[in-house]
Amino acid sequence: MSIVSENIKKRFVGHKTLGFCVEGIIEGNALNDGRQHNRETLDDLIDDLVKFRNTLPTVEEYTEEGRL
Repeated sequence: MSIVSENIKKRFVGHKTLGFCVEGIIEGNALNDGRQHNRETLDDLIDDLVKFRNTLPTVEEYTEEGRL
């Protein structure tokens, strides 16, 4: 079950905020109800991280904006 929406407009997220978001995704997936095998949790975690990454500008876009 995904905890990241795919309907988010891309936005530039600061370094610390990005870290907090990633930590939240990891914690959200780690706190499963115990009925899910950790292999399934891993798949969900990877899926959520990829979805989150897709909401962000690319490294090149960050660079072009002078944010890296």
